[in-house]
Amino acid sequence: MMTDEQKLFPDFSPATAAAWEQKARKDLRDIPLESLTWHTYEGIDVKPYYSREDIQNLPLAQQQPGRFPFLRGHKTNSNNWLNIQQLKAENDGHTAIDKAADALARGADGILFVVLQPDLFDVAYLTEKINLSQCSVGYTLAQQPEAFLTKLYAEPEAKQLSPYSLHGFVNFDPMTGKGQLTDEENNSLIRVLELTKDSPDFYGVTVCGTSFSSIGASITQEIAYTLNAAVAYVHRLTDARAAPGHVLRNMQFYMASGTNYFFEIAKLRALRLLWAAITEAYQAGPGTAANLRIHSITSSWYQTTLDPYVNMLRVTTEAMAAIIAGCDSLTVVPFDNTFKQPDEFSERIARNVSVILKEEAYLDKAIDPAAGSYYLESLTNKLAQKAWALFKEVEAKGGFEAAYKSGFILGSITEISRRKFRDIATGREVLVGTNKYPNPHEKIDFEPEELIQSAGFDTTRAAYPTEVMRMATELHLRKRKRRPKAVVATVGDTEERRLKTSFALEFFRCSGFEIELQEYASTAEAADILLHAAAEVVVVSSSEAAFVRAFGPKLRHHHNKPIVILADDPQHMKAEMVEHGYDEFIFEGCDMSAILKAVQQRLKQEDINGNT
Repeated sequence: MMTDEQKLFPDFSPATAAAWEQKARKDLRDIPLESLTWHTYEGIDVKPYYSREDIQNLPLAQQQPGRFPFLRGHKTNSNNWLNIQQLKAENDGHTAIDKAADALARGADGILFVVLQPDLFDVAYLTEKINLSQCSVGYTLAQQPEAFLTKLYAEPEAKQLSPYSLHGFVNFDPMTGKGQLTDEENNSLIRVLELTKDSPDFYGVTVCGTSFSSIGASITQEIAYTLNAAVAYVHRLTDARAAPGHVLRNMQFYMASGTNYFFEIAKLRALRLLWAAITEAYQAGPGTAANLRIHSITSSWYQTTLDPYVNMLRVTTEAMAAIIAGCDSLTVVPFDNTFKQPDEFSERIARNVSVILKEEAYLDKAIDPAAGSYYLESLTNKLAQKAWALFKEVEAKGGFEAAYKSGFILGSITEISRRKFRDIATGREVLVGTNKYPNPHEKIDFEPEELIQSAGFDTTRAAYPTEVMRMATELHLRKRKRRPKAVVATVGDTEERRLKTSFALEFFRCSGFEIELQEYASTAEAADILLHAAAEVVVVSSSEAAFVRAFGPKLRHHHNKPIVILADDPQHMKAEMVEHGYDEFIFEGCDMSAILKAVQQRLKQEDINGNT
């Protein structure tokens, strides 16, 4: 920590917050400084700048790494993390095990098997191909983890290997997945704790914050509900006579890392801080909090099917955030994961993200590089405060299981996810290549209808509503041998008209439509030409009320019967405008789901008519 006598630039006097504010207001001129404040889904107002004054009352900002309450993590020598590759293991798992052995020879530090048929998985073959005492191996299981672990522990014992040498974890988490534990699941976890008691580096209880982030939760909700679920596990397992310290030591958090870079860094710091408070409440020693293991995985919420190579950039940002925050291990999901089984190329790219960040960016050399940042220290504190308040609110409702059963947890997440979907639909939140800056030359090399109807297609992702619209236009192209067309017409030469039509243009361009912008000086000219437009959608933007009222009814007699959309907010006149022939209304902040549904039905009907 640098003292006042060790200032890098002693010739410069320190700038106060008031001085920064005065300078900012001067540079902004007519723009209020307050307008630059960012209001987040977490209920945190992020200021346009931060100064020393923002952290002067935060004593933990001066804390050293490896010290309780471990805001800066438990690492003291380096910021090393394990590069864990995720592989799906079907049937006996031989194909996945062979692939895992290859991955371990090419940069992976460990493997996470998603075991689909645990009773068929060949543990003997696993121990033959992979030295379980030298690398971390995790297992995602949907049921009966104790049966799988019994088989796993029996194999090393037969080969005279100590269970003490096993590394990895079991990812079995019914609590966050469905909000409760059955008696059978509770007994399974008790048995898992018993099996893993002599394996200090093998974690038997995993709490998945991904269950919340994958459906659009805010970061505050993700932290709080993960901690609530962890406490629920402790209560359930200790009620079954497991020692609290044993449960706490055996617990790992499995967290997604999203694209909100600085918030994701602050998230893991706040999570460790609050976990220390919880372990302290259970009268566990500081070492219990220090033993908290955090496995990070790149977020499924932000993955896209369209322009999928952009996912490479997303996961790199997400991986950096998790690493800088001090995760213990990291899984980078392949960029094509949303629409097909990853191949050797996409798996190699995903694996190499960690390798490059370690070997070329040297992110393993600095422990908690976020330390001392006015913004990040302040943000960590605010996230911790917000999450702790929500955590206590859930506990006051009877704990995680009671709050989940009452609908509070999923209801509060749904409220946030709806806001996120709305912001994505209106372009306030950008998914590059999906709802903004689409690739006009993109070739979709999969069957859209088959993908949408497949059980594995993730419908909870942020991009899903926009993707469904694009899939509908792609199906139309394949069946009708042409793209659906949207005519966007402005009547009158005003800047307001152009702004309103630009939103419609971007929306239909991202939806895969052929776009034609038509500009008219007079209402007569517009009415004459638009009544003969060969298009599935006609969007009209006009400041002349007479034209708006008269145009809709005329289009009802159009032989193509297009969807007629007014590029404006009808406000209290919506019923009147619908009566005048307008099907929908498009403007910034509108309900895009209604437009998506109307256009999809129009395309589907045309496809049916065209095939009869």
